[in-house]
Amino acid sequence: MSHALSPIAGDAEITAFVLGAPKGSLRALAGLDAAALRARLEAGQAEPSGPRALFLSLACPPSSEALVESVLAELATVALQLWPHWWGVDMPDRDDGLGRAAAVIAARTAPGVSAPWAEAAARRALSGRPPRVKGTHPAVEIAELARIVSPGGLALVVDAEAARGPYGAAWVRGLEWVAEHIEGAVVALFAELPPNTPPFDRILYDARVARIPSPPPEPIEPTSWLVPWRGLPHPMSEIEQRLAAALGADAELGGLFAFNQTIRTARGAQPKVDLLWLEGRLAIEIDGYGSHGNRIAFMQDRHRDYELILSGFVVLRLTNDEIAEDLEKALEKIRDVVNVCRGRSKET
Repeated sequence: MSHALSPIAGDAEITAFVLGAPKGSLRALAGLDAAALRARLEAGQAEPSGPRALFLSLACPPSSEALVESVLAELATVALQLWPHWWGVDMPDRDDGLGRAAAVIAARTAPGVSAPWAEAAARRALSGRPPRVKGTHPAVEIAELARIVSPGGLALVVDAEAARGPYGAAWVRGLEWVAEHIEGAVVALFAELPPNTPPFDRILYDARVARIPSPPPEPIEPTSWLVPWRGLPHPMSEIEQRLAAALGADAELGGLFAFNQTIRTARGAQPKVDLLWLEGRLAIEIDGYGSHGNRIAFMQDRHRDYELILSGFVVLRLTNDEIAEDLEKALEKIRDVVNVCRGRSKET
């Protein structure tokens, strides 16, 4: 197989390759690191109820069983972070008798789940424990956890460079098993595709090399992350969760903003913004240095601002550090800009 014969370019093609991967497949993708792929999946126009990609940072363990256990542990951690937003619905979130009873009833009626597992998992999540149910077969457990993380289908994205070592065969076997049982797919990221020899020859069928017009953003700290996410503060972002709680408790600002919204601009682009007050035409972006602190990201951010301003939006940028260190000051900045937008609306 010639790797050069399968290039892909553009956010739409990359999104289709990852989120449209056939169920049960283990695919290889080269040319993008995790940070760059995350950015392109966020920019791609995925269906809100469609598949999501979960980025996992995994070591290369000495056995396929150990790798499967690592994936199960990561999925359970993410599922707990997603609580109470399971299976595309909001579960009861009161750890008392009434809350536990309501959670069990909701779990029983969730579409396509194993009711006994769902009830036990919901009780554990209510008490703040990862939803690992003792005695569950790994094949059942991984399917149920994947269904929580992404009801519309899941693509696990893993950095595959560690698999070039002595345990590559175990890594491939483990991820093949995972892909078969999550009712989704696994995408292995390589800097460059490996040689078409065992064990990698088994995963290079339909492999792709991303050809993008500009260098990718600088790498971010390895961490689990779920994309795309729309409509709520991201469950894996402590900063978004803190800001959402503060906004919700504010008498003036509460109820104005929706998190992680897509805007169609006058130029036809559809960027995702972190917070949106649609009525006031205000977009707020929360910037972390890891994903915005390089020349390419700086340039892309300014182009997004240009398109949003051209489309009639005011853009306010806050930093992760600013929100973490002085949340009240961040709220006051938001309040000031909201008042400016209200004044502008009255003038027109």
